[in-house]
Amino acid sequence: MKKNLLNIAVTKPTQQLFIMRGIPGAGKSTLAKSIVGDGIIHSTDDLITGTGDYRGFFKRLIDSGDFKDLSRMHSKNFANAFKSMKDGVSPVVIDNTNIKANEAKAYVVAALDMGFDEDNIKIHDVGTRGLSAEELAESNTHGVPLDKIKTMMQSHKSVGALNVKKILDSKDMYKQSNVLYTCVLLDEQSKQTLLDKVCNFIPKDWIKIAHHMTITFGESKDKSDLGKDVVLTVTKIGLSDMALAVQVEGFSSMNEIPHITIAINPDGGKPAMSKNITKWQDIKSFMVRGIVSEINKK
Repeated sequence: MKKNLLNIAVTKPTQQLFIMRGIPGAGKSTLAKSIVGDGIIHSTDDLITGTGDYRGFFKRLIDSGDFKDLSRMHSKNFANAFKSMKDGVSPVVIDNTNIKANEAKAYVVAALDMGFDEDNIKIHDVGTRGLSAEELAESNTHGVPLDKIKTMMQSHKSVGALNVKKILDSKDMYKQSNVLYTCVLLDEQSKQTLLDKVCNFIPKDWIKIAHHMTITFGESKDKSDLGKDVVLTVTKIGLSDMALAVQVEGFSSMNEIPHITIAINPDGGKPAMSKNITKWQDIKSFMVRGIVSEINKK
């Protein structure tokens, strides 16, 4: 099976992600509407417009010097796009300015991690469409001022053309958290129960894991879930040449198939390879427990 640039098996070979790029007023959103077809457009600007006061939203940010609300809007747009990609919508169109390479990075990484082919991630760059800074300031619908337009044009020129590799190689847009992933962390009794129930499926000499079910990479989006006692129901078991895992139900996960890695092949196996398992079989269901936890980088 073909693997993409993140060394993830391409399980969504036809699904597309379009990254729009361009200076406000150059026709980026118009182009997005012309190419979306049966897909969906996700735009942070549209979310802000939905508040009913676009210019007032940015005025409050500038006056206060606190841009957390803008970060929240970007996070909400990403969450909406993530769900569309996970649900199989195609194409998913990201209609943000995406001037710098790292502005699109989260979307590209998410798509590749889900099994997209990098050949189906397209950057549609309208640039300035040949318009001057004054013309762009006049034509953009959100009132982006001339000085901001000029700054964006200079940045667009200095960054140059974008491609998937360049986006992946860019520095993350925000300061990295010390949290590696958020999960349902199994208690010791549940870990032992799980290993006992599936012991006959574990290949000889494989490394046993049975540690957690991943909720998301990085910090929890909903801090109120941290510390929550969760009951998961084990329903299926799957085996590849590199990993053994069980499917579970009972709590949401960014993975298309929520699962717990049971064991890995000592000859190159990694827990992440559980996502590549394609053959699953039903087993008699049973329950395990865990606590919603954030796991820090070592």
